[in-house]
Amino acid sequence: MRDTLTFLIVFQLSGSALALGITGVFQAIPAILFGLLGGAMADAMDRKKLLIYTQMANVVAGSLLAFLVLFDFIEVWHIWLFASFWTGVHILGRPAQRAYMPRLVPANYLMNAITWFGALSQGTQIFGALAAGFIAAFVGVGWAFVVNAAVLAIALLTILPIRASGRPEGDNQGVSFRTVWEGVQFVRMKEVLVSSFVLDFGVMSVGFIRPILTILALEVFMVGEMGLGVMNAATAAGSVLGTFILLKIGNVDRKGAVILAAYGLYSVGLLGLGAASWIPGDTQGLQLVGISLWFLTALVALTVMGSMDVVAFTLKQSMIQLVAPDQFRGRASSLSSILSVLGNATGAVENGAIAAVFGAPGAIVINSFIALGVTGAVGARWRGLWRYRDVEG
Repeated sequence: MRDTLTFLIVFQLSGSALALGITGVFQAIPAILFGLLGGAMADAMDRKKLLIYTQMANVVAGSLLAFLVLFDFIEVWHIWLFASFWTGVHILGRPAQRAYMPRLVPANYLMNAITWFGALSQGTQIFGALAAGFIAAFVGVGWAFVVNAAVLAIALLTILPIRASGRPEGDNQGVSFRTVWEGVQFVRMKEVLVSSFVLDFGVMSVGFIRPILTILALEVFMVGEMGLGVMNAATAAGSVLGTFILLKIGNVDRKGAVILAAYGLYSVGLLGLGAASWIPGDTQGLQLVGISLWFLTALVALTVMGSMDVVAFTLKQSMIQLVAPDQFRGRASSLSSILSVLGNATGAVENGAIAAVFGAPGAIVINSFIALGVTGAVGARWRGLWRYRDVEG
């Protein structure tokens, strides 16, 4: 819900594709400054307590933003500051969340646990995206932010009953430059981790299109805030679909090969989205039950992208948990989070800048070919990713 609302209100206040891109810059700053710190903290501190502290920060910030929007004090630079703050909280808390999971389930159920976690997460994104669009359309974006703050508070309450210990195993070395650097060196020595991280960053640095979905909904397909909610929900619905595919298949032995295939199909979906929104003439011309066929095509493309994104994400996280021992899981997860956030932020900036020159549809088409090239280049450079099997971890 929060991402949909963030990009929506930035565009409503500025009317600028470039402003949407600048939002990505502010999202990237904390990842650069504090990225490695989150992993070191997750390997040195009680992971449950770290989750509670970061979620409390989310609740406070969400409540303050809701107040500013609801009472019409909000300006674009406020949103940029909140975007930076939330990225910082994400960077500090997400490694602890991921490193904590192996404490909650047996190792042979770990991939299923990660998959179910993804299913629940994406399911809430479907509801959140739809709720954000409909609440904003009917009662205003301010009340949508109020609902978002309430949901964040509920999420905080769900952490408290967990009984599993959050203390890291082994000797506690504390948080220092040395422990941070040890995490970097560990990941550098694991080809499958390096290659999967680079692949995720490379594709998302051109393929993160959530900011310019606002432009597609409001100015290309002319479907308004509710249509924007539906477009974001289509991506989340695809993620749920991808999750159920993984649950049906069970444990995937050749995780690296499937990750490469998933990013390739994500790039194809990106091309389909660009083509559907770059049809010459009136995008509303062909209708099916009162809805543009090009808009329906875009929803299908977004569903494909969402499903492939969650497949790649789930398998990458499973590899991290299998390859990294407990004392390095936080730092390995942190590096993954850093590159994911930087990739998304870079994608927001890059897509916003190109959309300002060539239009949103043109930006998507151009970037789809770049994403395909990145996927092929990573597969050719790191053959170990293709060959990876769980027994090798």
